[in-house]
Amino acid sequence: MVRYKKIVTTIGRGNKLSRCVDNEGKQFAQEKILDSWISSYQERVSRNKGEIGLRLPQFGALSAIRAHWATSNSPATIVLPTGTGKSETMYTTIISERISSTLIIVPSNLLREQIYEGASHFGILSKLKMISDETIYPTTFLYKSKVEDKDEETIINVLEEANIVVSTPSMIKKMPASVWDKYVQKLELVIFDEAHHLAAPDWSAVKERVSGKRILQFTATPFRNDGKKVDGKIIFNYGLAMAQKADYFKPIEFYPIQEFDEQKSDEEIAKIAIKQLKADLEEGFEHVLLARTKSHKRANELFEEVYSNYKEFNPVVIHTGIPVALRNKSLQDVREGNSKIVVCVDMFGEGIDIPTLKIAAIHDKYKSLPITLQFIGRFARTSGNKLGNAKLITNVAIDDLKESIEELYRQDSDWNFLLNVHSHQAIDKEIELGEFIGKFKKGHVTDIDISQLKMKISTRMFRCPTERTFVDTWKLILDPDRTTSMINEEDSVYIFIEEIETKVAWSDQKDIVEYDYDFFVLYLDKENGILHINETDAGKGNRLVESMFPQATAVKGDSIYRSLNEINRLMIGTLGLKQQPSGRISFRMFAGTDIKSGISEAIVSNSTKSNLFGYGYQGGERISIGCSYRGKVWMRWVERINFWTKWCQGVGKKVLDETIDTNNILENSLTFEVISEFPEGVPYKILLPEVIETSNSTTRQLFITKEQKTYPFYQSELRNPSIVDGNLRFEFLINGRAYIFEQIINETSYRFKQIEGEQLVVKLGKNTVEMTEFLYDNSPEISFIQYDGTVVVVQENLKTVIKPKSGITLSSDALNAVSWSDLGVNIKSESQGRGRKIDSIQYATIHNIVDQGSDIIFDDDGSGEIADIVSVKIDMTHKQIKFHLYHCKYSHGEQPGARVSDLYEVCGQAEKSIMWNDNVLEIIHRMIERENMRQKSYGETRFEKGNLQTLNKLKKMVRAGYETEFEISVVQPGVSISQITNSMKQIILSTDTYLKETYGLRFTCYFSK
Repeated sequence: MVRYKKIVTTIGRGNKLSRCVDNEGKQFAQEKILDSWISSYQERVSRNKGEIGLRLPQFGALSAIRAHWATSNSPATIVLPTGTGKSETMYTTIISERISSTLIIVPSNLLREQIYEGASHFGILSKLKMISDETIYPTTFLYKSKVEDKDEETIINVLEEANIVVSTPSMIKKMPASVWDKYVQKLELVIFDEAHHLAAPDWSAVKERVSGKRILQFTATPFRNDGKKVDGKIIFNYGLAMAQKADYFKPIEFYPIQEFDEQKSDEEIAKIAIKQLKADLEEGFEHVLLARTKSHKRANELFEEVYSNYKEFNPVVIHTGIPVALRNKSLQDVREGNSKIVVCVDMFGEGIDIPTLKIAAIHDKYKSLPITLQFIGRFARTSGNKLGNAKLITNVAIDDLKESIEELYRQDSDWNFLLNVHSHQAIDKEIELGEFIGKFKKGHVTDIDISQLKMKISTRMFRCPTERTFVDTWKLILDPDRTTSMINEEDSVYIFIEEIETKVAWSDQKDIVEYDYDFFVLYLDKENGILHINETDAGKGNRLVESMFPQATAVKGDSIYRSLNEINRLMIGTLGLKQQPSGRISFRMFAGTDIKSGISEAIVSNSTKSNLFGYGYQGGERISIGCSYRGKVWMRWVERINFWTKWCQGVGKKVLDETIDTNNILENSLTFEVISEFPEGVPYKILLPEVIETSNSTTRQLFITKEQKTYPFYQSELRNPSIVDGNLRFEFLINGRAYIFEQIINETSYRFKQIEGEQLVVKLGKNTVEMTEFLYDNSPEISFIQYDGTVVVVQENLKTVIKPKSGITLSSDALNAVSWSDLGVNIKSESQGRGRKIDSIQYATIHNIVDQGSDIIFDDDGSGEIADIVSVKIDMTHKQIKFHLYHCKYSHGEQPGARVSDLYEVCGQAEKSIMWNDNVLEIIHRMIERENMRQKSYGETRFEKGNLQTLNKLKKMVRAGYETEFEISVVQPGVSISQITNSMKQIILSTDTYLKETYGLRFTCYFSK
């Protein structure tokens, strides 16, 4: 029994003050209240089943708060999923740390009432036996409406007395200055509940007013779809996966419907939702169905036209347009279980605690990720009621959703898993960024969000022999009154944003000016002794370096080009040379086919490289890079500052490496040369530009004039390139039929002609062009391999020569011997076909080589194939997806042997398929399209394992940030490993090198013994 009596007084319109009095009705002094908290509080932690006390996430958050306050009073963010007990964590913090004056800010009226009620008796701490009957409950004030001037003194006295004040940002913002100024003097702690709102104007205004106070920010979602960052270091993050594993959440079952007729959508959603409600009630669960809409009008219509028909469940509608008395009665009916259906708009927002709300019929979807996560989290709570799994029902066919929440609403999604992916992906990213940003001290303007700063990636470098930095000297260069400085001394990163005012070009009037900003970021890489600067004004940038780092000297000249080291297949786009004949400096620029002569001149003459820009591969990615002898290195990327500092470290390390010979880099780079005839060697690979090969669009289609039929490009492929009478001949295969073309080149140009088959035309939207004209504008790329392993790539009438590297060998597991006869395989039979021929190479590969643990095994054989077989394996633990592409080819002989012809086409296909590494969503879409076409044409599936639902799930995972990995294999029983010749080894090595140097892909071969 509680020893003291609690009384509630109403002040003005709805403001309530709850206080404890003794048996004689006397109020307690502040000291007496706080002393009771010391003597009556006992901390308990529920570590094992059956124990009572704080849940582990609550105790962890409380411990993190204490640790934070031991060293800092800066704002701190606590991430606790909805349902793990944010409220009790707040109350425990107040009583255990004996905070005499706390302001709790909440986002809604309902949540304000709920938190006020809980705070006035410390929630369920008495049930947890953490407070005794000696506890004097806090004097708690619910501030919900402005009082008249005559009651201002009363409010001041109430705020002076209150231990806890609960309100919304708008009310605090509107609090009279005369009242606020007195209240804020005694205020010790401010708690922002649902802190992801802090970027909103009213919330940020309140936070500005309490600057200097202790601030705790509780939230399940410290991120927003618009990219704005919740300020404050994340000191505790209890992820959704941990909460679910600890059984604080029950599983969420997603029931998507696909009804494209919007007039039928509401009825279909309701039908499924009611079915689930009836089933749950029959099982004894105390569930309530909530139907959510976007507006009062929609809620009323939905109630009248749909849910009012289910009278046995006593349906109610609740929104702010309903009279307060009726609204409160309906809410009470829902709480007590008298009403099993409630139609609402936003009444059940963040923090509203009705555990029985377990079935959500979403008629109009939320448009922001944080609110969606809150909505879902609330329905997954566990409690003392008899509750089953939460269920969500919606129509995935109607709304055009934001990409960031598509994973939560699209068909066949594993809701629990995607919810976890979204939260961890976003929150982990926020922690990393938040820790970096949290080290900055801001000056002047404080509303610049560092997390929103994105910069073009470039640097100018200076050698810096000392770490000594004269930070404040920036004020000698930039206008202190117009400059925001953000200093991170721990990481030696210095950001300056200066507002600049200039005259407009179109008027002499002095008071007409335009405003802009100059941006400077400096980073001292202490490990390499290099200062980096990225700036919009190089002159001011130089002066900043001179003032802040007076001993720094610019890094210039040839060493800058060391930054190009370890870039595979570097293709130089432009090269500038500086010469000084007869004392005069002249500059020459080389581009396109002139690059090769420019490189030769740079290496053998007295010319100096002035600037260079090129493309290549590094770290398994395509990159672009430029550098100048003046000391600048840049890339065509835009990224955040923490990315830039890491990039600078890598560049600086290369520039200092004196073992790197820049002439070798240029000599080994790739260039274009004009040709008048096709090169020597065997043409083994032909493909259209990647944008066409990977496109799933139907805006570009092939048209067969005689048949008056169109086919998308993804139903076609180029194959069988060969040299005939000096011209390049190749097949254009469409739906199994071959159309023959030739490419002719001479000293000045190139052209195409169709030599066999019905005339092909390409439809581009409303326009049409002949296929030969289309090929001229989108010239295929053809690769020739020569006897020594040299590869010559031809496009248009240009060639690029790629010399083989010396000392390259195949890995020990690259060649795999298979006993095909034991598998009953006819090595001259490639495809299993729709009949699934058991003696085919493809059938044997599917059942004996492909990992049977894969989630998808897909027979993609046919015109426009990705590969003969595509397998996909999902690693949920590490959030990775592994694609394995198998290219099968029949033997040209009855027995395995040493025929190099058995390798040309299949190795070319393997090389061609690396294009999917950068086009993962497109490969999934392509598989969906090809499955749909097979089903439509033959009523059969391409899936050996998995289905379209698996592909849709895969698509969502990719969009959710799962890492993807590719492996490529060739399967050719006609090759005998023991008989492989040097020329055969050259093409295998060439393909292996190509895959590794571009995207770092693993290449394996399955041959005969």
